[in-house]
Amino acid sequence: MQKEQSPKIDVLIAVYNGEKFLKQQLESILAQTYKNIEIYISDDKSTDNTLKILSLYQKKYPKKLFYSSNEKNVGLVKNFENLISNCSSEYIALSDQDDIWAKNKLEIQINEMLKMEEIDDNRACLVHSDLSMIDDHSHLINRSYFKYRNYHLKLKKDLGHILGPCGVMGNTILLNKKLKDIILPFPEELDFHDYWIAVNCELFGKRKTLKLQLVKYRIHYNNSSNSKEKFDKRKKHKFNRDIKLPNLETNRKYFLSTLRNKIKIDTDIKIFDAYLDYLEFKKSKTSIYLNLLKHSLVNRKIYFRTKMAFKIFLTKRY
Repeated sequence: MQKEQSPKIDVLIAVYNGEKFLKQQLESILAQTYKNIEIYISDDKSTDNTLKILSLYQKKYPKKLFYSSNEKNVGLVKNFENLISNCSSEYIALSDQDDIWAKNKLEIQINEMLKMEEIDDNRACLVHSDLSMIDDHSHLINRSYFKYRNYHLKLKKDLGHILGPCGVMGNTILLNKKLKDIILPFPEELDFHDYWIAVNCELFGKRKTLKLQLVKYRIHYNNSSNSKEKFDKRKKHKFNRDIKLPNLETNRKYFLSTLRNKIKIDTDIKIFDAYLDYLEFKKSKTSIYLNLLKHSLVNRKIYFRTKMAFKIFLTKRY
């Protein structure tokens, strides 16, 4: 049983044409063992039956579930930015439209959050977890997303890993209001909201990584960041000279520079600058090459698998 004074959590869902799996996700959120929640959903101009589904659920849970619809399609990142900006609770959980949550996800995460805040109640905090992977039919693909992607986040501060491989998935995030105040507004160039949240937390707050698989992450052909097609390609991967280096095709080099002047810790500045050197190729290839390894800015297993591609790319670059 939850105590009456249990803090409220706003669960935020940005949806777009989510009719196929939305009901299953909503049911998993409504079935949480942690009951003091409100669900806020922003529809991004869906053209399927998403709004009909939301209307039915809102009528069934009028004090628990609320939704709105954008006048025009604004995209996933902006949709989440608007949701985060407009919520009022001390704690915010982010959700995708097509996953399935473990029943005790929020209960486990809020307990970890409160432990962190007992140590420092003025600290911006984030709790996230591992995920299992399922397909369109909810069949298990992989038991651990962390193991599949070779993420090895340290329990303590690990800025290099967060800047490079990252590993903080938005659909597992629980953050407090102090972190919300730091991350807003999002940069205009931002392409992935969870990466921005994770980097800001690692620089200016405290992260808690749970090795528990608290979300069943649905991998299908319509994922914005990870698709079934990409997953199949990774399974069949064999080294070839056309393999791409990680994150060079993202917008990271455009928006990370906005954080540079806010960093006060010298070691953080060195790691941050080393990553910008890689994204922008400002220094010698030897310096870039060594700093990637020194600061864990690239997944080591992937790095050694693509070592030749890295050398080929730098040779062409210079």
